[in-house]
Amino acid sequence: MAQHRIHAGTDIACVGIWDAGLPPSERPLSDKMLDASAARGELLAIHTSADGGYLLQVHVDEPFVPPASPPFETLGREFGLHLGSGSALAGGCEDFRSPRPQITSADDRFQVEPSWYRVRVHLNRMESDEDEQRAHEEAARALTEEELARYRSQGKALRTNALITGAAVATVVATVLLRGGLVLGAAAALIAAATGWRRLRVKREGYDALHVRYQRALDAATPPDIVLELYRAEGPLPGGSVALDDATFT
Repeated sequence: MAQHRIHAGTDIACVGIWDAGLPPSERPLSDKMLDASAARGELLAIHTSADGGYLLQVHVDEPFVPPASPPFETLGREFGLHLGSGSALAGGCEDFRSPRPQITSADDRFQVEPSWYRVRVHLNRMESDEDEQRAHEEAARALTEEELARYRSQGKALRTNALITGAAVATVVATVLLRGGLVLGAAAALIAAATGWRRLRVKREGYDALHVRYQRALDAATPPDIVLELYRAEGPLPGGSVALDDATFT
C-alpha cells in the first residue's frame, strides 16, 4: 500500500500513467496511437482538454477516501493497466515511450509490484481558485501567529530586496554605458551594500526555515486534480483512455 503525488505537466493536453520499462518508440506517437496503447493496457491516458499542470495523486492497493470538500466525482468504469516492469511513471503523455523525455523526470517514477492493475479515476470538480485559497488557509495554521506575521513580513522584505537588486544592476549598467563617474558608481555601491545587508538580515531571522514549513503544509493541503486508485488484478484486462470533457462521472 502506497500513495504518491505527482506534479504532471503537459503541452498536448494529456496526462497519464504507464510502465516506465516499456521500450522507447522509434517515432512520435499521435493521439490515435496513444489511445491504441491505452486500449491494450500499456497506458492510461487522460485527455484534459487543456495544457498546463495537474496534480495527480496515485493510491496503490489502498482506497481513496474523498474529503467532504472539495467534491470529487468518480468515473463510471475502471481501466486495466499493465505495469509489468514494476516501475510506473506518471506525467505528460508526450513522454510516453519517448527516447528523449521532455516533461517528466525521475521524481515522477515510483515502484509497484509487477502486475496488471484495475484503475479507478476520481476528478476534483472544485474551481482551482477556491482550492488555492483553502490550501493557503490550512498552510497558515502550520505556523504560530507570531511566525506567520514574521514570515509574511520577511517575504515582503525579500521582494523589496529583489527590487533593490534590480536597481543596483541597472545603475551599474548605466555607469558603464554613460561613464557617469563617481556619483553613479557610489550610488551603485551603496545600493549593493544595502541589498547585501537586507539579504543577510532576512536569512538570519530564519525566513528559509519558515518558508519550508509553510510550503510543506501548503503542498499537503493542496487537493489533487485527479486521483487514481490502482489495485492488483489478474490480467489481461481491457484498458482505455479518458476524455474529461466527455466522461461520465458519478
